[in-house]
Amino acid sequence: MSPPAKILFLVCGEPSGETYAVRVAQAFRKRYPGVPMEGIGSSRLAGEGVRLLLDYGEISVVGMTEVVRHLPAIVRALRAAVRRATRPDVGALLLVDFPDFNYRVGKKVNKRGIPVIYYIPPQLWAWRAGRAEELARFTRGVVVPFPFEEPILREKGVNVRFAGHPLLDELRPYLEASADPGRFGIPAGKRLVGLLPGSRPGEIRRHFPVMVEAAQRIADRFPDVHFAVPLAAPGFRDAIRAGLTGCKLPLTIVENERFLLFRGMTAALSASGTATLELALLGVPAVIVYRTSSLTYRIGRRLSSVSCIGLPNIVAGRKFLPELIQDECRPETMADEIGGLLTDGRRRKELGEQCRALRGVLAGTGPSEAVVEMLAQEAGEAWE
Repeated sequence: MSPPAKILFLVCGEPSGETYAVRVAQAFRKRYPGVPMEGIGSSRLAGEGVRLLLDYGEISVVGMTEVVRHLPAIVRALRAAVRRATRPDVGALLLVDFPDFNYRVGKKVNKRGIPVIYYIPPQLWAWRAGRAEELARFTRGVVVPFPFEEPILREKGVNVRFAGHPLLDELRPYLEASADPGRFGIPAGKRLVGLLPGSRPGEIRRHFPVMVEAAQRIADRFPDVHFAVPLAAPGFRDAIRAGLTGCKLPLTIVENERFLLFRGMTAALSASGTATLELALLGVPAVIVYRTSSLTYRIGRRLSSVSCIGLPNIVAGRKFLPELIQDECRPETMADEIGGLLTDGRRRKELGEQCRALRGVLAGTGPSEAVVEMLAQEAGEAWE
């Protein structure tokens, strides 16, 4: 009687990373239908048959000061992940995004001889470039979402491949879909402006109150505007509602079909992150905003080697979408930038075209399949 198949252990730590992990889990199951999967994620990975060691909700934080407050939970999760991923029944470890946590897990697991594959590694081209050599030491293979990352990491000895950005797979059904704001209860004839405060509780606390103030200024100036808040996760609904207490904004909270909602947007205010690239690939010009603690911001400025933080701007190689960072992230500046987009149709159209041009830059053969191929090359004997 043959021994049971070894498991694939996956680790992701936030909604965007889990979206990509779900695609990989689906592709992995097609190639290895009998191989069990376990890991750290949430209900979406569990829905794909991944047995959860723990939910990432309690450890998904941003910034140095935020990490300190959650340190006990993070340390417990780190120890639990390493303990489980180094057991003899594990065939390989797949890390998805979530860099500070996953680097620590990956280095410890690699020391036990278990193959480590990293999908969407930390943005070493933007900060802490010296960690690329670390990445080469503890991984067997890396799949990156941006084409310019491949030569940078290969030069440092990383077995790396670019096969397209995973967002294009997610967005493909919506790239040319017709806008349908009425589907979400948005009144006909209104111009839709999105408010996207972020995908973590701390980001919502920092960004949403400022966005609401900006939206009030915009509504006073443009009575034909309606606002929409697409929830990054269902659990954020209460936080968004609390941020609207006492407001009478024309606003709709949307939990599902965010990409179809994006298709109907004229413009958006969006926290820096994956959402800015989602909007851009769907042709929606966004004003990119970000606030963090003063300490985190000062440290980040010293470590960063890029002149902009918005992913569409980084991919384009120039700051074509406006960015309002830290002290510039104020209600009046947000309102002015959105007001400019609503007033100047020609500029809005040009920015939309520049956004859509990023699709060609990020196209590839299929990143989820590339991850599974790397897993097969480095650990396939555990599953054959």
